[in-house]
Amino acid sequence: MQLPNQEDDDSTFLKGIQQRVALSIENNGLFIDLSTDSCRKFLQRKVNSNANIVVMYVDIAGSTQMSRDISPANLSLIIQIFSQEISLAVVKFGGYVLKFVGDAVIALFPSDFNPNQAIQHSLECATHIQETITKGVNPIFRQHSLGEIAIKIGIEYGSALVILYGKNINHAHIDLIGFSISIAAKITSVAYPNEIVVGENAYNNIDSSLKKSLVTLYDNNSKWTSTMKFNNNLSYRIYKYTKEQNKKNN
Repeated sequence: MQLPNQEDDDSTFLKGIQQRVALSIENNGLFIDLSTDSCRKFLQRKVNSNANIVVMYVDIAGSTQMSRDISPANLSLIIQIFSQEISLAVVKFGGYVLKFVGDAVIALFPSDFNPNQAIQHSLECATHIQETITKGVNPIFRQHSLGEIAIKIGIEYGSALVILYGKNINHAHIDLIGFSISIAAKITSVAYPNEIVVGENAYNNIDSSLKKSLVTLYDNNSKWTSTMKFNNNLSYRIYKYTKEQNKKNN
């Protein structure tokens, strides 16, 4: 029996995405129901305690201009399909979708036992998401005159407090607060379109072979400096993840 090669696997994966996106556009609605129930069940076990997690923000670049240039109906469809494909990717790599915030998806990867592995899974998920958008989603968007989208991804690792907004654990809102959550949002805000940016704490908790795929960014970048000056000029390094460099190292 002949085993399928990588190109066959990639082709099948992209065709599946394209078919799902096309169906969502044609039906003017999502192919699946989006839910954060799995994440909620995970967090319920940790209410009022700290959890070590990898946080990943995935944001549509230039969404403000998009909201001005295209109809609300088309913008809504684009964001829904984007959220659908990000959700499927996060689950595929062992993560949970924490919440949907406008044109952004916030996900987490549990890392209480093996931070290095959780960070690696998040990076693999991020590159998978990039390919999903550029080769799976955008070709179908163009076919249906929806243009195309670019994404920014921020990843950080650390401890976060799981808090319950109320008393009833089965119904009250559950969320996370902590440095890793805050810094992941700031990292994403300064990333360029189609860039994966990683925080210093995540960098410090991966093995040396993976560090070779991360390039230091923004040592003297005014955008990052401006962002951090409102935090007592906190000195915090960020890194760009380069999939091509990772391939070379392997």
